[in-house]
Amino acid sequence: MAGSRPRIGRRLPRGNVMSPIENLGERALFVHAHPDDETLSTGSLIAACAHRGIEAHVVTCTRGERGEAVTGVVPAGITRKELTEFRERELALAVSVLGVAGHHWLGQAPARAVGRDDRRYSDSGMVWLSEGVAGPAGHDDDSMFTAASLDEATGDLAALIRAIRPTSVISYDDAGTYGHPDHVQAHRVAARAARDEDIPFFEIASDPRDPGFEAIELHEHLDIVLDALSKYRSQLTIYPDHIEHVGGQRQEFSTAVGIRRAETEGGRA
Repeated sequence: MAGSRPRIGRRLPRGNVMSPIENLGERALFVHAHPDDETLSTGSLIAACAHRGIEAHVVTCTRGERGEAVTGVVPAGITRKELTEFRERELALAVSVLGVAGHHWLGQAPARAVGRDDRRYSDSGMVWLSEGVAGPAGHDDDSMFTAASLDEATGDLAALIRAIRPTSVISYDDAGTYGHPDHVQAHRVAARAARDEDIPFFEIASDPRDPGFEAIELHEHLDIVLDALSKYRSQLTIYPDHIEHVGGQRQEFSTAVGIRRAETEGGRA
């Protein structure tokens, strides 16, 4: 969030430049909570994978149903269903720009456990607990991603893993970027599914300079990432030195990514 990341176009010092991307193997699966998270958190890494011939897949857990919209971008009085459909279209455009080989929705085949009817995990919402730190909003809705059993959501992701056979699974660290409950849940689901399917699990640092992570500077993919971000007109406004989210939060953007292979319960992912 604001104040924690380098500005657009600013690079990490050369001493921090590393190249662990090859460790992801030939097919990487990125697990994200809402539309736009794949670009905000890992856009430069996804673009780098595509550039290197690594097949990148993205699974999105919810459609961001509780999100707002930038004034003037969508019609006044738009319904929640219509906004959700708008966000789905934005995501489709963004992942195409990034070079994603396949996009999937958690809860829908092939990201649904065999024998279960398709379901939609919905956005759990959030409230700001302090500057840059989010927490649960207290909604009571059985469709929420965080209300789902960990077994069910993990089973759905495991089904996708078996279907596309990734060589790595990538998601947030346990802080969930800024604490959004859906990000934290996505981390738990991804870590557990990777462990259960014996696939290496990689965490993305909430801040690329966090200790214990390898910092990769991917500035060469800046233009692609900015193009992908521009597809999220309902959620983001891009300025020369920062991004402004629909809620007014300012984020200093970086093409740097902090990544590490994570320990999971029962051993390495």
